[in-house]
Amino acid sequence: MAQDSVGLSSDYQFWMQKVSTWDQASTVETQQDTCLHLPRFQEFLRQMYEALKEMDSNTVIERFPTIGQLLAKTCRNPFILAYDESQKILIWCLCCLINKEPQNSGDSKLNSWTRGKYPVKMKQRLG
Repeated sequence: MAQDSVGLSSDYQFWMQKVSTWDQASTVETQQDTCLHLPRFQEFLRQMYEALKEMDSNTVIERFPTIGQLLAKTCRNPFILAYDESQKILIWCLCCLINKEPQNSGDSKLNSWTRGKYPVKMKQRLG
C-alpha cells in the first residue's frame, strides 16, 4: 500500500502539470495531447477516487493540497468532459470531498471549495 501511495503521489504531480498545461493553452497540439493522454488520465482519476474514498479530509488536504486546483482544471476542460466516463469519475472524486456533516475545519474547507468552485454542469449532475 505504501508503494501505491508513492506511485499515486508521483502520478499526481505529473497529472497536475499536464492539466495545468492543458488549462493554459488552447492550441491544436494541446487538444491532441489531451485526447492522447485521456485514457491514462481517466485511469489516474479512478486511482485517485479509490484513494480519496479511504481518506478523511485532513489526510486529503495533507497528501494532495492542490486537489482543488486539479479537479477545477479538469472540470473546465471540454475535451475531458466530452466523455461520460471522465465526467462520472470526476463526480465520484468530487463526492469524496463533500461531507454532509462537517466535523472539522478540513471537512468545512473541502465542502466550501467543492460546492462553490466546480462548474454549473457538474452541480446539476450532482443534484
